[in-house]
Amino acid sequence: IKVQTLPGVTLGGLLVDHPLYFFPDESGGLVALQGVHALLEPGVYPLRLDATLPDGSKQSYEQYILITTGNYLTGESLPVDPSLIDPAVTDPEQKLLEDITVTPSPSATKLWSGAFISPAIAYADSTYFTSRYGTRRVYVGLGTDLTVNWWHTGLDFGGGDGLALTSPAAGRVVFAGPWTVRGNATVIDHGWGVYSGFWHQSAIQVQVGDMVEQNQVIGLVGGTGRVTGAHLHWELWVNGVQVDPLDWLNQAYP
Repeated sequence: IKVQTLPGVTLGGLLVDHPLYFFPDESGGLVALQGVHALLEPGVYPLRLDATLPDGSKQSYEQYILITTGNYLTGESLPVDPSLIDPAVTDPEQKLLEDITVTPSPSATKLWSGAFISPAIAYADSTYFTSRYGTRRVYVGLGTDLTVNWWHTGLDFGGGDGLALTSPAAGRVVFAGPWTVRGNATVIDHGWGVYSGFWHQSAIQVQVGDMVEQNQVIGLVGGTGRVTGAHLHWELWVNGVQVDPLDWLNQAYP
């Protein structure tokens, strides 16, 4: 969402049910980035802008926008260890991830430039997508009647253990370590509320606090955590919501 304002105007607002956070862009205007959740029902939702003028007075603007279907795939059924779909295990890990991909601070810096590149670019000649963002899934607990309806929160690239995983854009490592469901995991903060997550690695090759460049090797593809085989899972968060990483490969934001 790009807005041109007079000098000294600060902006906030709302898209659907998420507060908007605006940052100065290269054109002299203000820009906010906000993901729309893949499970959101299609329909009409509010977009509101709240401006504070230099004299302290306030103005608001609101309109409704149409959210259409993402036409996501359905029908994936994956057999997994039942302990890995137990809410006692999955919920705390999900909360940790949500706490990491928190609201950006007003002083947050945009660390990337231009379009993102594939984190599987190091083995691009042999890679392929094994599961796309938004696909509806059913996890089936092996040897039990337990099933969990869920969806695929990122983009999966095929590949074997030990292939190089590279950073799709510059950023700062804010998490690097083992999780139960996501296996060996790395989260990179790209600035402005944009985060990349990489799950199931066989080895992590960065640590928290590291600044990484686009195309830098940050780990190795693996099959740790809740998987049916070795692959690279890339997840992209924009202001607290996972979005389709393919969009960021095909277009430069903002």
